[in-house]
Amino acid sequence: MKQARALLAETLRLQTLVHDDERLRNEFPRISRPIADTFRDYEDHFRYQWHQDNGRGRLLYARYLSIAQDLRIATTVLRGSVRYSNEASIEIKRAEIRQSVRKLVGLIRDGISGESDGADMVTDVDRALALG
Repeated sequence: MKQARALLAETLRLQTLVHDDERLRNEFPRISRPIADTFRDYEDHFRYQWHQDNGRGRLLYARYLSIAQDLRIATTVLRGSVRYSNEASIEIKRAEIRQSVRKLVGLIRDGISGESDGADMVTDVDRALALG
């Protein structure tokens, strides 16, 4: 999925930017709004795809949408944390961005390898609950 890979590339750029303290303090405040706007554009794209799809792809688009929303919110909050020098919040948002990267990589990898996109997992959980 082309848009998912583009989202991953943008997320990796963001992770690289916020990992370096100097770049976080100097560059991030200036470019954080365009980054958040980019994530909003991805949200719009995946929301549109979600509305268009009636099959199993709907769950996949919902997961991409959720990740894009998390990244936009983390970017916006991180901008305020940097502005007011809130170190604890900065570390939390860095961790959230790292977690989003891991989720996105896993989602793209599972989609590429043809494994379950999660719909079967929900059914398996329902079966396990019924047996337990």
